[in-house]
Amino acid sequence: MTDTATEAPAAAVRPSVPRPPGPGPLRRVLTGLLWLPALAVVLLAVAGPYSPPGPGLPLGTDAIGRDVWDRFLAGGRPLVVVPLVATVLTTVVGTLLGVLAGYLGGRVAAVMTWLDSLLLALPPIVVLLALLHGLGYSAGTLLLAVAATGVPFVSRISRAATTRVVRTGYVDQAVALGDGPLSVVVREIVPNILQPVLADAGTRLAVAIALTASADFLGFGPGTPSWAAMVSENMEGVTLVPWGVAVPALGISVLTVAANLLLDRLAAKGAS
Repeated sequence: MTDTATEAPAAAVRPSVPRPPGPGPLRRVLTGLLWLPALAVVLLAVAGPYSPPGPGLPLGTDAIGRDVWDRFLAGGRPLVVVPLVATVLTTVVGTLLGVLAGYLGGRVAAVMTWLDSLLLALPPIVVLLALLHGLGYSAGTLLLAVAATGVPFVSRISRAATTRVVRTGYVDQAVALGDGPLSVVVREIVPNILQPVLADAGTRLAVAIALTASADFLGFGPGTPSWAAMVSENMEGVTLVPWGVAVPALGISVLTVAANLLLDRLAAKGAS
């Protein structure tokens, strides 16, 4: 007869999730073609001007005689650095709050749900304008605006994903085996919610780029060259100097697409 009191507890069995079919050949080719202009724009935005303007003006001048190409090279970096930092901050804070609410449940989850609903009722552009008028333009103001509008979305997604993981049963099994809360969160919860969090990070980065560009477009920027400010400055003379508007607008669009492609790829790898 087997002594059941001395039997070792059964190992936690994680549910198997079928992998979605991979992209077809045509989609892989189109994605590869999209990466080329996206990579070029990101390199231009990060590297900035790589040489002083010469005698030639490949894109002409703007309404007051400034070299459009030179300003385009100098104006992309703020749309990469600030939104990227803001997205990382938003994703980390929102995920921590969502995991906390989903794991603890009860009143903690109720309070977090109420706070998320309150913040989600505010349009992002209204939050941005209120902070810019109250605090003035700075990288910190932009970070705060992106975080205030993005954290509730990330928190809801991570809380829902955490609740699903907790209900599977192997979290309870880990607790029964003696794992502490930190170990449960790091080993059992975070790896299983990584895919939806990374997938949403692409949207958060696109919103961060849009809010940063909006601040410059509305004239709150520091006065240094930026793609959004170029669009605003050259709107009146767009029929005479179309490249002054078209090139920076295209740069913003391609940069946003590149950001989403990168984070979608990371999310797909997280699922595999």
